[in-house]
Amino acid sequence: MKSIFDIFSKTVTTKVKLNAPYGIHLRPCAKIASIAKSYDGKVFIISDKNKVDAKDMNKILALGLKDGDEILLSASGKNANLIIDKIATFLLTLTNEKDNNVKIETTKSFDFEGKATKGTTISSGIAIGIPYLWQNNFECKIVDNQTFDNAYRQTLDDLNLMSDNDIFMAQKALLETLPSNSFEEFKSAIKAVITSLRGSEHEAKIADYKDLLNSIKTNMSDTKNVEFPKNDFIVIADELLPSDILKLADSSAKGVVVKNLSPRSHAALLLRSHKIPAISIDKNIENINDTVILDATNGLLVIEPSEDDLVKAKKEIEKNSSSELLDFKARFEGAITKDGKKIKVQANIADVQSAKEALMSGCDGIGLLRSEFLFQKEKPSVDEQCRAYGEIFELFDEVTVRTLDIGGDKSLPYIKLNDEQNPFLGIRGVRLLKTHKDIISEQLLAILKASRKKDLKVMFPMVATVDEFVEAKELALTIAKENKLNLDNVSFGIMIEVPSVLFLLEEFNKVVDFYSIGTNDLSQYLFAIDRTHNLLSIDSHSSVLYDALKLIADKALRPVSICGELASDEEAVSRLISIGIDTLSVPSKIVPTIKSRIRDI
Repeated sequence: MKSIFDIFSKTVTTKVKLNAPYGIHLRPCAKIASIAKSYDGKVFIISDKNKVDAKDMNKILALGLKDGDEILLSASGKNANLIIDKIATFLLTLTNEKDNNVKIETTKSFDFEGKATKGTTISSGIAIGIPYLWQNNFECKIVDNQTFDNAYRQTLDDLNLMSDNDIFMAQKALLETLPSNSFEEFKSAIKAVITSLRGSEHEAKIADYKDLLNSIKTNMSDTKNVEFPKNDFIVIADELLPSDILKLADSSAKGVVVKNLSPRSHAALLLRSHKIPAISIDKNIENINDTVILDATNGLLVIEPSEDDLVKAKKEIEKNSSSELLDFKARFEGAITKDGKKIKVQANIADVQSAKEALMSGCDGIGLLRSEFLFQKEKPSVDEQCRAYGEIFELFDEVTVRTLDIGGDKSLPYIKLNDEQNPFLGIRGVRLLKTHKDIISEQLLAILKASRKKDLKVMFPMVATVDEFVEAKELALTIAKENKLNLDNVSFGIMIEVPSVLFLLEEFNKVVDFYSIGTNDLSQYLFAIDRTHNLLSIDSHSSVLYDALKLIADKALRPVSICGELASDEEAVSRLISIGIDTLSVPSKIVPTIKSRIRDI
């Protein structure tokens, strides 16, 4: 029965002609559904005689919308026009959608002597390795004590951890639209969708459904992780799923050969983002040698390379990586400019494993330890936190640990924050003291208990006023006093993310021990543009941002570092140093590169 609100609610409609070169594929479908779900009323997409719920990604995908199609957007309820405008505006962004790096410049084609198979370039590069035949295990044994419900939640949690990648964000949205009452119902739904996609323009998206099914099965089973060869290897596979690429990125895989892989598939996008040379072929590979050459740039797999072929390929690999090798070899040397100024290059890390990787990167300590890794699935005990922090602190002479930073676009399953109209302007970072003081208190206790006789910096995020910092620091001091903990080697500081801090630096100088600039959020708040926005973007090299950074460097009477993305930008390094920044914190993998760049300044 319709409510009185349904009867009198106004229906708003807008006609849209799609100018989407690659149609409405999975990621746009996920985005449309996400926008529609933010609205309490009903939202529909009408194509020909088909009318589907715009909050159901599967149903949107099933429409098979193509470039030039004309659709009708319909919504009813309060502010219906706003939600229609949001979806229509997003659809306009598809006009300029392009395949990232699909068109690849070819280099000199080697005249290989050995037998070779021709394919299509997916991701450029050249590699040598042993062939490794890849097979996905979709028929894993189900273990009785693991339920589908647990596996479903585990898969959802795993995808949450990869929310910074739009491919896995789309998979998460896809998973949430599939039935979750039983495994059989879930499996049947996926089978039906796969059947409907075969032969369609969206056939490449079948891999995402298979990926979800495989993840559920893996989380329901006693299946062990794939054991890869320890030596360099070239993957040869009939099929690779998006999550498979993440496994290969952490292995000794040097290249990939896949049958009939679409250049626009999610697996292909991930191969390019991880710079793994790859080609697609349309036939089976037979009579392959123990060692092969993959010249992905020219679409070749040399299955029977001669000695001369191997020599030529090795020379090319050495040539391509010589610059990176030189940087890597000098990674433990200081980063000193030509005029003798020493710059600290520290690492941003997110867990114990990344801390160990950072240790080998040549970093000058840790400039940002994101502590959220301990809190993802369930609330950790003080002892659990203490062990993890202690393991990391032991590795470095200096560590800056950021207290729990959730809110905005980051959430935890067991922390309930009230729905906010503007979450980026609400309960975030240090503001958790107003709602979840117990969690921050326990974290501070664990951090201080784990402290070694080395420099430990405790950093509070999202601080906007001096009072907020004073309250947080006093809490830490009280905890230390109650537990008889020595703080001689501990200092306290803030992330500079909120513009108000720029006007309060003289007051902050009296109470903080250090500053660390989070350029990502600082830019977001300076320009009032959500950094995840689809239409609006921030110029990371804007003079406004550099003026703000210079103001901080000039007025701060305490050490200043930058741990945001700008510190990782080779083009920005010289300008940051000229402003007066002498500490940069970057992802571990690029520490050697940034150090090398500094030596050229």
